[in-house]
Amino acid sequence: MYEMHVGIAPRDGVFVWHVAAMGTATALCGQSLHEEPLEERERTDRHCTPCMSSFQELMNDRH
Repeated sequence: MYEMHVGIAPRDGVFVWHVAAMGTATALCGQSLHEEPLEERERTDRHCTPCMSSFQELMNDRH
């Protein structure tokens, strides 16, 4: 299973949603995850493109 975490985008430094396996501290893109302030989690609707691409590949491999 996977979960979403807000963190800094590796390339441009803005807050984005990352994908990580449950119970891990590293996103699928390799970014280390830290607990971000609640207001940052509520403010962003951007997603990490490398995470989303990796997640899509993982889901395609399951079928």
